[in-house]
Amino acid sequence: MNKFDNLRGTIVVVSGEAKLTLKMDRFAKQYTEAQKYLDSEVLKDSSPYVPMRTGVLMQSGIRGTVIGSGEVVWDAPYARRLYYGKSFDFHKGKHPKACAFWFEAAKAVHKNKWIAGAKKLAGGG
Repeated sequence: MNKFDNLRGTIVVVSGEAKLTLKMDRFAKQYTEAQKYLDSEVLKDSSPYVPMRTGVLMQSGIRGTVIGSGEVVWDAPYARRLYYGKSFDFHKGKHPKACAFWFEAAKAVHKNKWIAGAKKLAGGG
C-alpha cells in the first residue's frame, strides 16, 4: 500500500487501485454561502406561484425552511395536497400565478439565475 498526503487530499494505492480523498474544508464557506443564496432565492421566487388565500401556506415555507440546509419546505398540513393540485381550486385573486407544482413553475423561469448566482458565490462563475 502506498499513501501520499498533501494539503488538498490523500491518495491511497492498494493493489493497483487508487482511492482519492479530497479535503474540501477550504471551500466550505463559499459552498455554504451558495446554498444559503439558493435556498433563499427558491423560496422568494416560488412565492408568486404558491396558492394564497390567508397566507398560511406561504408562511409555512418561511417557517419550514432552514436557509442553507438545501431543503425548501412548505410544512402546512395541506401543502402536499395543494402542491400536487389534488382537490383544490387555485384562487388567483391574491396570487394570479398560483398553481400546483409551484417550485417547478418558479424553476422554469428562474433556474438560470439561480445557477449563475450559486456558481458565483461558490467560486465557479
